[in-house]
Amino acid sequence: MSNVTMTGASATNSTGQRPVSRRANRWNRRIRLTFAGSLKAELLKLKSLKSTWILLGLAAALMVGMAALSAWTTTFMATVDLTTGKTLDHPKPLAAVDLWAVLASSGSTAALVIGIFGVMAITSEYTTSAIQSSLTANPRRGMFYLSKSIAVALYALASGIVGILLASGVLWLFVEGHDVTPLTDDQWRIIPITVVGFPMTIMCIALMALGLGALTRSTVGGISAVVVLLMVLSSVLAIVSLAVSQVSWLGTLAYLTPDMAMNNFLGASIRSDAVSSVTSQQDYWIPEWWQSVLILLAWVSAAWVGGLLVTKKADVK
Repeated sequence: MSNVTMTGASATNSTGQRPVSRRANRWNRRIRLTFAGSLKAELLKLKSLKSTWILLGLAAALMVGMAALSAWTTTFMATVDLTTGKTLDHPKPLAAVDLWAVLASSGSTAALVIGIFGVMAITSEYTTSAIQSSLTANPRRGMFYLSKSIAVALYALASGIVGILLASGVLWLFVEGHDVTPLTDDQWRIIPITVVGFPMTIMCIALMALGLGALTRSTVGGISAVVVLLMVLSSVLAIVSLAVSQVSWLGTLAYLTPDMAMNNFLGASIRSDAVSSVTSQQDYWIPEWWQSVLILLAWVSAAWVGGLLVTKKADVK
């Protein structure tokens, strides 16, 4: 006599236990979390956080404010005789490359805020113990980290696009009515670098910060690491290389830091006559714009992969 009695779609064994039916198995497979569902969840998480809108709004505002300040300075200097301080009857023409440089440089001001956003996007999971619920809903840690990364990248990219568009509008208001000299043949690269590279650079900074936040699993630790890499390290190296002639090679190391790599890339390696005269006297290597973007990508990759390894291997408390 069989120890299993079939009743309808279910089966009951002799011990009274009912195994999972085939229909239930099919249903479990159907409701299994997909990558698209994980990404949607992470997008909704960031959308629900007030800090997301505050930081991204502040970043866009800083981009616009920096562009406005630089544009005002550029147009003001064009209307004044720098030797006498008197206002000119006819303003001097503005160089188009300087105007594009104004837009490109506005991103460096917002980089720190974007970095804080990237850190808090992941460390808020640990500080609020929400990481336990997140990994319970999605136990595949690699998928969780990748979904979080893409969500952060999309929000940062949107902030960069909005920021560059608003900054362009502000710059146009300041420049209206001024004569503008065209770009030369070797200066045209600054247009795609600014239009495309600017938002992508903002996105890269956010991903690097996300990785640093995952490495430290601490908001304070992650933000401290971002501040050191984006503000402190390059300044210290540059000051020491200028102060001590025997270690002038530290100037090259300064250009290998994330913030200098970002600024050198966005500047498209186009230097004014004054800057060129100074750099020609330096005896250390300065990377070109395309080398700087590779350096920045190396920093981003190292931080992001490090954060992935910690997220996958470290215990959650």
